[in-house]
Formats: sequence, structure tokens, C-alpha cells
Amino acid sequence: MRYKNNVLDKLGQIDAIANRLHVQANRGGTQDQVLESIEMLKEAIESTREIVSVEADDFDQQFRPQ
Repeated sequence: MRYKNNVLDKLGQIDAIANRLHVQANRGGTQDQVLESIEMLKEAIESTREIVSVEADDFDQQFRPQ
């Protein structure tokens, strides 16, 4: 459950960054602003990927035959 909540939080962050990019594109944000947002988005996706990969490892360990 801990991982589920962490992933949901990260997805909320990703959604907020995507919305920020949308606003920047519609309002003519500077290239630097857009690139910064893209970098933030990439970092948030990678962080989410790490959380999900850890969860799978913990799940395997929990139910591995001994």
C-alpha cells in the first residue's frame, strides 16, 4: 500500500508538470521554461519507475518459495 500511495503522489506531480507544459505552450513560454519543465517531467517519470521497480522486487521476495 505504501508504494501505491507513493506512485499516486508521483502521478499527481507528473500531471501537474504536464499541465504546466500545456500552459507554457499555449502562452508562449520561453524555451528555457519549457526545457526546465521537460526535465522535471523526465525526473518525475524516472522516480516513479524506480518506485514501481522496487515494489516488484519486494513482492517477489515476499512470495518466493523458501
